[in-house]
Amino acid sequence: MSTPSRFTRIYRATYTQALIIGFLSFTQTGIYAAIAGLGAGGLQTVNTANISNSILFGVLVVFSPIFSILANKWGIKPIGNIGTIGFVFWSAGLYKNSKDGSQALIIAGATLCGVSAAAFWTSEATVAILYPEENQRGLFIGTWQLINKTGGLIAGAISLALNIKKNESGGVSLKTYIVLISIQCLGFPASFLLSPPEKVIRKDGSKLRSNITNKTWKEECQNFIKVLKRKEVIGLIPLFISVMWFNAWQSNYITHHFSVRARSLNSLLSALICALTDVVAAYFLDLKCLSRTQKVKASWAFLVLSMTGFFIYSLVLQKQFDFSPESGIDWHGNARFARSFIPFQIFKISGEYIFNWAYWVLGAYQFSSDEITHVAAILRSFESLGQCLAFVITVVNGNDMTSLIVSVVVFYVAVIPASYSVSLVNDEKILGILESDTDDTFSETKLDKNSDELIIEKQV
Repeated sequence: MSTPSRFTRIYRATYTQALIIGFLSFTQTGIYAAIAGLGAGGLQTVNTANISNSILFGVLVVFSPIFSILANKWGIKPIGNIGTIGFVFWSAGLYKNSKDGSQALIIAGATLCGVSAAAFWTSEATVAILYPEENQRGLFIGTWQLINKTGGLIAGAISLALNIKKNESGGVSLKTYIVLISIQCLGFPASFLLSPPEKVIRKDGSKLRSNITNKTWKEECQNFIKVLKRKEVIGLIPLFISVMWFNAWQSNYITHHFSVRARSLNSLLSALICALTDVVAAYFLDLKCLSRTQKVKASWAFLVLSMTGFFIYSLVLQKQFDFSPESGIDWHGNARFARSFIPFQIFKISGEYIFNWAYWVLGAYQFSSDEITHVAAILRSFESLGQCLAFVITVVNGNDMTSLIVSVVVFYVAVIPASYSVSLVNDEKILGILESDTDDTFSETKLDKNSDELIIEKQV
C-alpha cells in the first residue's frame, strides 16, 4: 500500500473532519439556531413559528430512522449531502412570512427542512461519535459545536448590527434573513468535502471500519430494532427527549418580554456562551488523569445540579412576569433588564454542556460502526420528538408557565433512567469500529439479560 501524500494525511485527518463537519453545522443548524435565537424565528408573534417548528420536528422524528438505514446502504457522506439542502427553505419561509404574512412557504419550508435535517443530524452525530480517537472525542465534539456556535456568533453579530436601532418589540429586519440565507447556501457544496469513515486517517494509525453493510433492507431494519432495545439506549431516550425541550419556553420568553435588539443580543450571546462551554467541555472530557467512568459520573452530577439551578431561577423569573407582565424590555433605561436577561444567559451553560456530554457518552458504549448510525438516528429522533411536543404544547396552551413546568417535569423524569445508563459505562476498550476488529476477532460487550455483569459475547 502506497504512503498517503501530506495533503491526503491532512485532509483525511480526524481533526480536519471535525472542522468540516463543524463548518457544515455552522451553515445549517448554526444559522437555524441563530434565527431561532431571535425569538420565534425573528417574527412578531410566536404562534406561526411554533406551528412551523412543530411540523419540522415532527417530520424529523419519522425520517431520522429512515436515513440511518440509508446511511448503512449508501454511506454517511451522501446522507450528509442530502442534509444540507432543506434548511434554507425553512429560513426562506420565515422571510416570506415576515415580509407579507404568507403561510404557504413557511409550512412547506418546515416540512422540507425536517426531511433534510433528519439526514443531516443523523450524519453529523454519526461522524461525531464514530470518527474521533478515544482520547480526542471531547476535542472533536467541542470543535464541531464550537464552529457551529461561531456561525451563531456571526449571525448574531449581523442581526444585532441590522437591528441595533429597534429598541421596541416586533419583527427583525428582512435584511437579516437575506444575509443568513446566503450563508446557509454554502453548506451543500462544502458537504462534498466530508470523508467516509474508512478513509479517515487517525493519529494512532487505527483504521475505521466502513459503516456500509451488505445486509438486506429487512436485516437493516432488524438491526435498528436491536439497537433500539439496548439498555444503554433505552436509558438515554428520556434524556434526549428532555434535553432541548426547554428551548420552546426560552424562545417564547425572549419574544414576549424583550425588544428586537435585545433578542438579537440574545442570539449573539447564546453563540458566545455556548462556544466557551464547548471549549471547557472538550478539555474536561479529554482529561487523561481521570478514567472514562470517573468523567462520565462527575460530569453527570454537575449537569443535574446546574440544570436544577437553571430551572429554579427560570420558575422565579416566569412567576414575576406572570404577576407583572411587561414586553419590549431593552437594555437602555429599564432596570428589569439585568435581572431578567443576564442570569438567563448564564444558565445556557448547563444546556450546552449536557448536549456535549450526551454525545461523548454515546461513544463510551460498545457499538459497531453500522450500529452507531442507528444510535445517532434513534436519539436524535427522540430529541426531535421532545422539541416537537414542546412546541405543540405552546401552540395548544400559550401559557409560558405551563410550558416551563412541563419542561421541568420532563427533565427530572429522565434523570433516573439516564443515571442507570451512566452506571453502564465502563473502562473496557471499545470494539467493533476498527478494521482490525474482523469477523473472527470482533467481540461485542453487552449486558446479560439476567444480570448486571458485563460479558463478552462472540459474534458469529
